[in-house]
Amino acid sequence: MLSHDHSELNLRVLDLATALAALGDEGALTGTAVLEKRLGRLRDLLFLHFAREEEALFPFVTERVPALESRVREMETSHDSICGALARMYELARVDGALSLVMVLQRRFESAYAEHSRVEAEVLGRLAQRLAADDRARLAALVAGI
Repeated sequence: MLSHDHSELNLRVLDLATALAALGDEGALTGTAVLEKRLGRLRDLLFLHFAREEEALFPFVTERVPALESRVREMETSHDSICGALARMYELARVDGALSLVMVLQRRFESAYAEHSRVEAEVLGRLAQRLAADDRARLAALVAGI
């Protein structure tokens, strides 16, 4: 079965939700260096994950299984939504912005991330059914190279 390892990403997403819940839901983000650091680490991991998908996985999938191209395009679009929400949360934490806006963005981020993960699992499952061992090795090398 093909898969991306989401364990560290998932832990960081949960950690972010816990940290935000601890801040409450009123006022500005004050003293948020720790939150900014959490968001920065999550951003870096997520951007690397998405780079591997966009630069290696997606071209491979559309080349080998053209029937999955529409799902790949859906995943590309979700990358933009996820990255946009995360980048905005990071910037708000950096400038001690409105916590209420961060909470809205965090809910949007989590929803988009969960849906993206579901679609990704579906695409990888369908791809796995169509690949021989040498194709799997080639894909693994492509992803590892990023």
